[in-house]
Amino acid sequence: MDQACYISAYFSPYLKSTGSQASTRKRISIWADKDNHELIKSQSRAEKLCRWVYGRRSPRMTASSSSTLTTDRAIPPVPSFTPNETTVDDLWKQIEIHSSVATAAKSNLMNSTEVRLSPVPPPHLPVYLSQKTKNMKFPKGFKYGVASSAPQIEGAAKEDGKGPSVWDYGPHVYPKMYTGTIDITDDFYHKYKNDLARLKAMGVNTFMLSIAWTRIYPLGSGTVNELGLAFYDKVVDEAIKNNIEPVITLFHWDTPLALSAHYGSWVSPKIIKDYNRYTETVFRRFGDRVKMWITFNEPSGFCSQLSLIPHNLTFPEGINVKNAPYHCAHNVLVAHGTAVRTYRKLIKERVVAAGQIGMKSDEYKPTPWSDSKEDKEASDRYVDFRIGIFAKPIFVDGDYPTSCKQTLGDLLPPLTRKEQKLIKGSADFYAQDLYRVNHAKAAPNGIKACMGNLSDPNWPICRDERPQYIISTPGNWTYGQQADLSAPQLVNSWFALRDQLEYLTKAFPSKGGIYISEFGWAEVFENTRTELYQIVSDYGRESYFMDYLNEFLLAIHEDKIDLRGIFAWGVYDNYEWLAGVTGRYGLQYVNFTDPALPRHFKRSFYAIRNVMQHHLEAEDFNL
Repeated sequence: MDQACYISAYFSPYLKSTGSQASTRKRISIWADKDNHELIKSQSRAEKLCRWVYGRRSPRMTASSSSTLTTDRAIPPVPSFTPNETTVDDLWKQIEIHSSVATAAKSNLMNSTEVRLSPVPPPHLPVYLSQKTKNMKFPKGFKYGVASSAPQIEGAAKEDGKGPSVWDYGPHVYPKMYTGTIDITDDFYHKYKNDLARLKAMGVNTFMLSIAWTRIYPLGSGTVNELGLAFYDKVVDEAIKNNIEPVITLFHWDTPLALSAHYGSWVSPKIIKDYNRYTETVFRRFGDRVKMWITFNEPSGFCSQLSLIPHNLTFPEGINVKNAPYHCAHNVLVAHGTAVRTYRKLIKERVVAAGQIGMKSDEYKPTPWSDSKEDKEASDRYVDFRIGIFAKPIFVDGDYPTSCKQTLGDLLPPLTRKEQKLIKGSADFYAQDLYRVNHAKAAPNGIKACMGNLSDPNWPICRDERPQYIISTPGNWTYGQQADLSAPQLVNSWFALRDQLEYLTKAFPSKGGIYISEFGWAEVFENTRTELYQIVSDYGRESYFMDYLNEFLLAIHEDKIDLRGIFAWGVYDNYEWLAGVTGRYGLQYVNFTDPALPRHFKRSFYAIRNVMQHHLEAEDFNL
């Protein structure tokens, strides 16, 4: 996937210069059509940033990407947008020039709330239990949750006035760079009643969902879409009816296409005002019932996307693939701080009920490859660039990590004193997506040399990015049990979790405790299995979750970590970004070849249910 990201980012300046006209260079040769070990000296820093988004979940897709970019014509025209003139229909027409937006078939799941748990896995099959934790309990009020996002599960892309996001646009306009569209996905939009009833049947007490910005403001700003608000009203009420607490993520990567076309979305400070207007609308509508909010999901992930097609085709003057991710980081932090200030003001004015708000980080603190000073520094730098660039301003002192400022220089817009004051303390809890832990080894030429060389393939973090130094050990073993090859860096890292939690709670302290806001597993060869009994027998995923839950209990009781909840990814198989529906992380199997999209509980979900029923306080298990 790294080569695909590189090709998209590297050639975009050439493609952009041609606009919609046929390129004077009929073809661009891609070196090479087979793997080799030659370093491309002119490599853009965007290649490494791509790993922020796609390193965990997506398959390698270089061939399809390069075939998209080496056609006889340049890339399709940039979506046009004129304020006060362009309509939602205009934007959808620009998408459907390339392919029609699909709609879901009606099925008997749409309004069904009947859920049967039988047949459960047979008792003679192995289970993964720890004698050490058998009598330990999660603290009272612990959130046993599953997670999802609007673009990955909702479907109903054009329904009820919804506007297009960049994730509606990309798969239709660049089909060879994506695996399918988000037109239908799991059709949660029509099947939410059945889906929430199924979660209740598994004892889940909390559901993390996101709101699609373009359902509320189809053009990102302007007129509110009442039908969009009404849909989420129904979802929130149905969740509460099932004794499930809704936790809402306000932004999960689905940037309104109109804002991208208008001013470049997250690289422009203009988005701060539009985001705040959107979030205030949502707070006011649902704040009487929703008590926990996430402003941004994994901002390091979507900020890195801005180096890539189609996002980089709408850059305003002064923005390029080198500085775009860092202008995004700056604007996200200010937008986050502004939204939190608005939310707290609404609480103070008693417009909404008292609640909590924060941001979701991702990644991890790498284990140094060796005891050398440089490898330890590489580990620290990884945290600074992947987590600290957002978490340190919020939880520590309002400013970026020193290593980021020293390495990036004027590529990273400084935070003013006013902005630092706004951002510092702008979270009531710390939330971390913690799928795995890997290694960190210093760049081959040393960190100091790497820092000063923007063409170094390991810049700006200056960790050696060769896979053997990330997912293997010095003894040439994998760092942990490896997941499906579609997720090459995902390993079962149970043995490192307690150290991770201890580090994160000390580095980014929060009075509201810590939440594991996502963790999940790509079962080996699951997407190639054809029989239902094979698909739902996900022993690797079960082992992963049992290992992690065991370590979470030990962290709470032996390390005194203030862990207040966990959210398993995902509620069911869904659209996993570039991998489409072929990337399977779900606790439920969804048959995407059946128009009815039937759901089936996997063995791992039963195992989680059994463990949580035993280890939660009785009132916290949703019976």
